[in-house]
Amino acid sequence: MRDDLEIKDARVIAALQTKAQTCVIKNNGIFERFSHEKIVRSCLMVGAPLWASEKIASYVAKTAYDGISTAEIKMLVFDHLKKIDGEVADKYLATNTLRVRTSRDTIEPFDQRKIEKTLIVETEASGELARKIATQVWKELKKLDVEYLTAPMIREIVNTKLVENGLETLRKKYTRLGIPVYNITNLIKNGSRDNANMIHNPETVHKYVADEALKQYALLSIPQELADAHMSGDIHIHDLEFFAGRPINCLQHDLRTFIRYGLRVDGTGDHTSVAGAPKHIGTLMNHTGEIMLAAQQNMSGGQSMSLWNVFVAPFAAGLSYDEIKQAVQMLIYNLNMAYAARGSQVPFTSMNLEFTVPDFLKDETAYGPGGKAVGVYGDFEEETRALERAFTEELLKGDSDGKPHLFPNTIYTLRKEVLGSEFEEDLLKVHELSAKYGTAYFTNMLPDYRGNMANYMGCRTQLNDNWTGDWDKDCLRTGNLAYVTLNLPRIAYNSRDDDDVFEYLDSYMNLAEQVLMLRRRQAMHCLDDYNLLPFLTQDVDGERYYRVENSTMSFGFVGLNEMLLEHCGNGIEDEDARKFGLDVIKYINQRAATLKEETGLRWSVLQTPAESTAYRFAMLDKEKFGDKAITQGDAGAYYYTNSSHVPVNADVLLPEKIRIEEKFHPMTLGGHIFHAFMGEAYANPESLMSLTNKIATKSDIGFWAYSSAMSFCMKCKSLMKGLQDQCGNCGEQKEVEWYDRITGYVQQVGRSKSASGGWNPGKMQELRDRKRF
Repeated sequence: MRDDLEIKDARVIAALQTKAQTCVIKNNGIFERFSHEKIVRSCLMVGAPLWASEKIASYVAKTAYDGISTAEIKMLVFDHLKKIDGEVADKYLATNTLRVRTSRDTIEPFDQRKIEKTLIVETEASGELARKIATQVWKELKKLDVEYLTAPMIREIVNTKLVENGLETLRKKYTRLGIPVYNITNLIKNGSRDNANMIHNPETVHKYVADEALKQYALLSIPQELADAHMSGDIHIHDLEFFAGRPINCLQHDLRTFIRYGLRVDGTGDHTSVAGAPKHIGTLMNHTGEIMLAAQQNMSGGQSMSLWNVFVAPFAAGLSYDEIKQAVQMLIYNLNMAYAARGSQVPFTSMNLEFTVPDFLKDETAYGPGGKAVGVYGDFEEETRALERAFTEELLKGDSDGKPHLFPNTIYTLRKEVLGSEFEEDLLKVHELSAKYGTAYFTNMLPDYRGNMANYMGCRTQLNDNWTGDWDKDCLRTGNLAYVTLNLPRIAYNSRDDDDVFEYLDSYMNLAEQVLMLRRRQAMHCLDDYNLLPFLTQDVDGERYYRVENSTMSFGFVGLNEMLLEHCGNGIEDEDARKFGLDVIKYINQRAATLKEETGLRWSVLQTPAESTAYRFAMLDKEKFGDKAITQGDAGAYYYTNSSHVPVNADVLLPEKIRIEEKFHPMTLGGHIFHAFMGEAYANPESLMSLTNKIATKSDIGFWAYSSAMSFCMKCKSLMKGLQDQCGNCGEQKEVEWYDRITGYVQQVGRSKSASGGWNPGKMQELRDRKRF
C-alpha cells in the first residue's frame, strides 16, 4: 500500500513538471518533450525494480531544465542506478549511454555479447576466452567519455587486449583493414603517383582506398616472413592489391574463340546480353574491344592478342581498303576511350601484328563471318597485309588533336621472310610511326632461341612455344600468372664473396618461390572454388578459356648493374663484371629449370617492368645501408637500374649497348626489352629501318622499341620532339604536356619540368638522366 502511495505522489510531481513542457535536445539536434515514461521504461528494461524506476524518473524530472541533453539525462539515471544496483547500472550504461555506430550504417546499443560472438566466429576462440577478452574491453569502454563508439574503435581495443594477452595469431585474424582519414583526404586532393596509367578522378580514389585494404589483407594472409621480406625490400611482391581476388597477371587471347562462338562478356551470359558469332568486320572490332574490357575485370595486368590481323583477315575479304581502315579506326578509338577498367583506366592492351601469314599458320583452318570455316589462313595473305597497313596508318594519324594513341601497344613481328624487299614499303611505314611517336615495338623471331611463335603482353612479359612445343597451347589463352622481383643490390651489400652472393640468391629465390606458389594456389581457388573469375573460366569446347596449366610464374630482378658495382667494383659495362652478372642470371634460370622438373609447372625469368620497384628498393636500401648503397639519381629520388639494362645515363654508344644487353635476352624468356632512347631531332625512318635490320639479323635482342620523348601543346595542338618547357609555336608554357616511355609503354609524364604528373620521383629522375641517341 505504501509503494502505491509513493508511485501516486511521483506521478503528481511528474504531471506538474510536464505543465512546464520541458524540452530535451536529442543527439541529432532535434527537440522533443521530456518524457517521464521513457525513463521508467528504460530502467525497467535493464532489470531495475518498478519503485526504483519511478523514483529515478521523478528525480530526473525535478532536475531537468529546458534544453537539457539526452546525454545529461542518461548520466543522471546511471548515477542513481549505481546507488541501487551496480550491475543494473552497468547494463543501463551499455544499453542507453554507450551507443555504437556499426559498419552496417546503424546506431545500436553496446552489447558485450557481440564482441564474444565475433571473437568466436572470426578467430575460433573458445567461449571462455572470448568472454574474458570481452569483459576486459567493457571495463575499458566504461572509462571513456564519448557520445558514440564506433565499430573500428571497439575492434582496436579488442585487438589491444588480444596483444596484451599474448594472442597475436588471433589479433591478425580479428584486425580491421583500412586507410587513415588523412590519406583519403590526400588522395581526393592530390591523387597518387603509383601508376602512371591512371588519371585523377573519383574512380581512382575508390580504387586506391580499396587497394590499400586489399594490400593489408594480402600481407596478413601470407606467412609473416614473406610479408616481412616484401616490406623490408628483400623482394617485391607485385600487385598485392590483387593477390586475394584477382591473382592472374597477363593474358594472351585467342580471337578465334570469339569468332567461332560469340561473346559473353560476363563469361556466362546470365547477367548481360549474349552476342552470337560476328558476321561483319565492324561487329568483330566492337567485340575485340569488349573482350579486353571484360577480361580486365578478371585480371591484374596487361592483355594482348597475337596474330590479330591474321585471324581478322577472313572478315576483310571483299572489302575496300577504306572500309578496312574504318573498321581498324573504330577499334583503336574504342581501346583508348573505354575508361571503365580498374580505377577508371582504359584496358591495358597490346596487339601483336604480322606482316604476312606465318608459314606455320598457312594451312590452319580459317574462321570467318558467322564463325564458319572459310578455307585456310594462307588464302588471306592480301587481307592480312592490308590490316597491318591500316593499323599502322591509323596510328600514324594520331587522334583528332594530333596526340599519339597510347593503346594498344602495337607489336610488329619480324620474321626472315619479312626483311626482304617485298615488305620494304610496309616496314618503312612502321618506322615512320617509330620516328613520329616512338610507340611501335618489334619482336625478333630470327635468333636461334626462337621457335615459330613468341608473343608479348604489354611492358615485356612474353610467352614462347618452348613449353610443350605447341604454338597454340603454349602461347594463346594463357599468360604470366605472377612474378616476384629480387633486390640484387641488397644481396651484394650483404655478401663478402661469390659464395655469399649465391647463398643469398638462394634464400631470396626461396622466398619468391613460396610467394608464387601461394599466388598460384589462390588463383586456383578463384578459378575453381570461388566462382570469382567467370570470364576466364567460361567453357570453350569442354575446357576452361584460361589455360592456367600453361601459365608462367616468374623470377624478376632489379639492379644487376648496382650489384656488380658493389661486388665487382665495376658495372655491367665492364666485361669481367658482366660475366659475373651473366652467371647470376644463369643461376636464377637453373633454379627455374629445377622447379619445372619438381613441380611440373612453367617457371621463367624476366626483366621486371619496374615502374616503382626500382625506386622503392633504392630508397629502402639508402635508408638501411646509407652511403654503402650504390644508387642512381639524387636525394629523395634514388633508383636502381632496371633489370639487366645498361644505366640510362651511361656514356655508351648504341651498338655497344646492344652488344651488352643482347646477352641477357635468351636468358630472360619470361620477358625482356631493349630501349633505344632517341634524341630530340626527328629520326629518319630509313635510318631506323636500317638499324632494325641490323638488330634483327646480327643480335639476340628479342624485343625492342625506339623511344621518343615528345611534348604536346594543349593550347595550339602542336607536337614537338623532346621535353620542351615552352611551345615553339605559340609560346605557351603551362599547357605543354610531356610524353615518354615509362618502362614499357608510352604515357603522359606531366606538364613542364616542375610537374611530376603520374610518375614517381625515381622515374622522373630516370627520365631526366636518360641519354638520347
